[in-house]
Amino acid sequence: MKIILVCESVFPENKGGLERWMVWLAKNLVDQGHEVIYLNAKLLNSVRDGVQYIPIGKKPWKYNPSGKRSVIKTLLFGINIYAKLSKLEYDVVYSTQTPILSLFFIRVAKSRRNRLSTMVVEWLEVWPIHYWQDYLGKLLGFMGFLIQNQALRIGEKKVCYTEKVYNKLIEQNSREQVLKLPGIAMQNQMITLPPFKNRQNIIFLSRLVPEKQPLLAIDSVIKFRKTGWNGVFYIVGTGPLLKQLINYVEVKTAESYIKFLVDIPDKKVEELFKSSFVLLHTSKREGFGLAAIEAAAFGVPSILLNYPENLSTSLGISPELVCDLFSPDEISTKLHQAHRNQAYYYKMIEDWLGIKLQSMSALKSIEILNNEFKSFFL
Repeated sequence: MKIILVCESVFPENKGGLERWMVWLAKNLVDQGHEVIYLNAKLLNSVRDGVQYIPIGKKPWKYNPSGKRSVIKTLLFGINIYAKLSKLEYDVVYSTQTPILSLFFIRVAKSRRNRLSTMVVEWLEVWPIHYWQDYLGKLLGFMGFLIQNQALRIGEKKVCYTEKVYNKLIEQNSREQVLKLPGIAMQNQMITLPPFKNRQNIIFLSRLVPEKQPLLAIDSVIKFRKTGWNGVFYIVGTGPLLKQLINYVEVKTAESYIKFLVDIPDKKVEELFKSSFVLLHTSKREGFGLAAIEAAAFGVPSILLNYPENLSTSLGISPELVCDLFSPDEISTKLHQAHRNQAYYYKMIEDWLGIKLQSMSALKSIEILNNEFKSFFL
């Protein structure tokens, strides 16, 4: 079967959870015997793990300097997707939900070129109107919300992983059109943690954009430092806020214990997890919480913020470390709590891995998806 995946970015060019998941999905679909083409806006034109990566457009896709999506670039992405799909033959086109406007272009291209093909849309999250307006302003945010409601109906099949998103999808579709999969935890086997050892460091792993709130994380760590903690806070990632954050750390004379790591290999990230007692994840919005799951695989609990759009809090990995006030004072207290009770949280993570992780297996999701794809043409 010929399957086309549509996603702006690719891993490791971008290190976000979605990019990592889509590349993993592509590789595993190839392993199932499918021919897979990955349309991307990073201008990647090569074969990796049996997946044919084909670029769209003439310039690599980027966020605005503010860290938000450009409406113009979103339109161009959709137009370029339409142009490429109009020239290709395929059985299934599988697209991420973002950018949402591109879903309309995919639907039109499919109806004109491959009417017998099937369109599948993966929804990791559905934004409420207040989040749209926070993101784009009142007028554009309201329009974005209306467009999203229309987009929820696009595609013969909609895929999701959480109950919250599933309920939103069935408000707009029949239950038969919505497929709730176990999850996208990409660990391939049961994880056995090594014997417990105390750790000193803190890790932040995310894009450096306003919604991830790295400045709040830095202020919290500076406050925590006053308790006598003498480890290192590693900020792993890049983004439009990088230069501002580096300058801020210099102004606060915190360079000795706050380090920025912009582009490091996975092995280095693993080493940082193994030396860290907590993942400080100050994001307002997470569709699935892959960073928290990845941290748990190394015995690392996560400090999370209890925003309505932060679905990673529902994972239940270390609920005692979820913050409600979103202040440096509260987060510093949680850091102290996690540091003082490392053995306790390590055991909590170990129990969670044994009970919950396998229920969110990406391998199970791939198996269900593969069977679903086959059923389209029976």
